Amino acid sequence: MSLNWSLIRYIFGLLLIMESFFMMMSAGVGLYYHFELGETDWVALGSCGLAVALIGGLLLFSGYRHSRQMQAREGFLIVSLTWVLFSVFGMVPYLLTGTCQTAADAFLETMAGFTTTGCTTILDIEAQPHGILFWRALTQWLGGLGIVVFSLALLPMIGTGATQIFGAETNGLSVDKLRPKVQQTARRLWGIYLMLTIVNAALYYWAGMSVFDAVCHAFSTMASGGSSTHSSSIGYYHSPLIEYICIVFLFITSINYNLFYFFGIGRFRLFWKNEELRWFCGIVVGFTALFMGLNYATRIWSDSATADQIASLGDGSFECTLRTSLFHTLTIVSSGGFQSEYFDYVKWGAVFWLPTLLLMVSGGCVSSTAGGLKVVRMVVLVKNARKEILQALDPRAFTSVRLNGHILSSSVVYKILAMISIYLILVFFSVFLLQCLGLSFDTSIGAAVSAFGNTGPAMGDLGPAFTWFDIPSAAKWYLSLCMLIGRLEIFTVVLLFTPMFWKNK
Repeated sequence: MSLNWSLIRYIFGLLLIMESFFMMMSAGVGLYYHFELGETDWVALGSCGLAVALIGGLLLFSGYRHSRQMQAREGFLIVSLTWVLFSVFGMVPYLLTGTCQTAADAFLETMAGFTTTGCTTILDIEAQPHGILFWRALTQWLGGLGIVVFSLALLPMIGTGATQIFGAETNGLSVDKLRPKVQQTARRLWGIYLMLTIVNAALYYWAGMSVFDAVCHAFSTMASGGSSTHSSSIGYYHSPLIEYICIVFLFITSINYNLFYFFGIGRFRLFWKNEELRWFCGIVVGFTALFMGLNYATRIWSDSATADQIASLGDGSFECTLRTSLFHTLTIVSSGGFQSEYFDYVKWGAVFWLPTLLLMVSGGCVSSTAGGLKVVRMVVLVKNARKEILQALDPRAFTSVRLNGHILSSSVVYKILAMISIYLILVFFSVFLLQCLGLSFDTSIGAAVSAFGNTGPAMGDLGPAFTWFDIPSAAKWYLSLCMLIGRLEIFTVVLLFTPMFWKNK
C-alpha cells in the first residue's frame, strides 16, 4: 500500500497553521517592544507568520479529500518531517532580522530550539530584539513535550491516525494512556506542562527576573532546552535563589509526566513505586556527591590546578559546592544545558568530563522533556547484564528482567538493546565524520553525544562558555540531523533511511 500523501499534506497544513499562530504571537511581543524600544523584528516575524499560514492553508486544501486511514508508516513520516518543516520555516525570521548570517546557522538554531538542544550559533544574545528571543524560547517550549503531541491536544480532527502519530512521537519503552482517547491523553500531558510552566515563570519573577525573562526562562526550563535571554544564562543574575528554582524545575521536568497525573488524582503508590524514578533520584544524588568530591579534591590535592580553574569551581563553601554540583548534575542529566554562575566543566578539568558525558548519555525519565537514552533503558541494560551473568553461572536457573514488578518480554529487551547498539554506532560514526570535517577529537566526542542527547553544552571548543558559531557549515547541518535523531529516539528517523520503509506493500 502506498503512502497516503493527501492525508500527510492535510496534517502538515494543520501543523503549519499552528506554527504560524505562534509566529504571530512572537510578532505581537515584537510589536509591543517596537513601541517601547523601537525594535522592528515584528515585521519579519509577522510576515513569516502570514506566509506560513498561507502555505499551510494550501496544503490543507490540497489534502482536504483524504482517506482517514493512517498506517504506522505515515505516522513515522509525519513526526520526522514535522520537525524539519517547522525548522525550515522557523529559521526564516533569524535570517531576515540578521540574527543568523547563514542558512546553516539559522537552521541549527531553529532545530536546536524545536529539539530542545541548548546550543546556539548567536554570538551576542543580549543584542537581539525581544520578539526573536521570545520566538527562540517558544520553539523550545513547543518542542518540549513534542510539537505533534501538542497538535494532537488541539487538533482532534486528525482522528484515527492519532494513535500512529502519538506512538511515533512518544517512542519510549511504553506509552501509558492517561485517558481512553489519545487526544485526551495529549491534553492531560500538555495541561500539566502548561501549569508547571506558569508556576515556574511566577517563581522566576518572584526571585527577581523581569516578566519577559521569567517567561522565556520558564519556557526553556520546562522544555529542558536551556535557551536564555543572556549570554551567561542563569549565571547572569548571580542569584542562588534563581539557581535553586532552576534546579527544582529541571528535576521536575526530567520525571515521567504520566506520574504527575497519577499523583494528582491520588494514585500516590504509582508515583513512589516507579522504579525508573528511584534510579533517577539515585543518579542525581550519586553524581552530585561525585562532583562535590571532585571539586574538593581539585582544590586540595591537585598540584596542577591554576588560580583560574580554582576560581571557576566556586567560593569553596559547602553551600556553593553543593549548589554548583547539583546544578551541574541536573542541567546535564535533564539536557537543560543552562549555565550557572560557576558552571564551566571544561575549565574545571578533564576529570569532570567522563561523568558529564555519562549523564548526557543517560538523560532523564521516559515521557519527560529530558533527552538522552533515558534512565529506564539504562536500568534494563544493567538488569539484562545481571541476568546473563547469573545464567552463565547456573544455566538451569530461571532468570528474567523485571521492571516495576513486571517481567519484560524478550522483544522489549531486544528492542532496547538494539536501540542502544544503534546509538553507539551512530556516535562512533559521528565522531569520525566530525573529525574529518575539522573538529578536534574531544570536541567531536562532546558534539556527537550532546547532539544525540539534546544537551547543548559539549566538550573542547564547544563547552558551556562557547557557541557553535565557528564550526564548519557541513558540521552544523549534520549535527542538526543528529539532534532530530536524538529527539525522536533514533528509530523514528532511522526507519526513513531504510529501503523497506519506502516499498509499497
